[in-house]
Amino acid sequence: MSHIKIIYGTTGGNTELVCQFVAEKLKDKHAVTLERCELTDPKKVTDCDFLILASPTYGHGVLEMHFAQFFPKIQDVDLGGKPCAVITLGDPKYDMDYFLESGKILTEFLETHGGRVALDSLKIAKTPLPYLSKSVMMWVQKLCEILKGNKK
Repeated sequence: MSHIKIIYGTTGGNTELVCQFVAEKLKDKHAVTLERCELTDPKKVTDCDFLILASPTYGHGVLEMHFAQFFPKIQDVDLGGKPCAVITLGDPKYDMDYFLESGKILTEFLETHGGRVALDSLKIAKTPLPYLSKSVMMWVQKLCEILKGNKK
């Protein structure tokens, strides 16, 4: 059983909804910790077997405000090859060129801090509700396959 930590930022609740859905689907086979970024101890970010960072994108390609405040607190983290993934949400009505930019920002952070991005980001445009049963579920299934391969 792997310990998965999901750290997310949310303002409108869509990212929280997706993260709760992912956690619920994983919890039967894995230990899952679901944490809002503003309540996360930056020193405990790596206390897991698999790390997922999640943030929507606001404005012209910026992280959600709570995640943007949390981000500087984890700049010294060393992920030491830890497998990781990213969940990103956005709405093209705000900026078609950058509406999923948080995914790029978080992926770059993981890679430059020694994380091993184990699967493609879960990307959701607009409201997540229509995507939960299909796209999100398929992403969770891919994650489960990866976690099966990571068993010690």
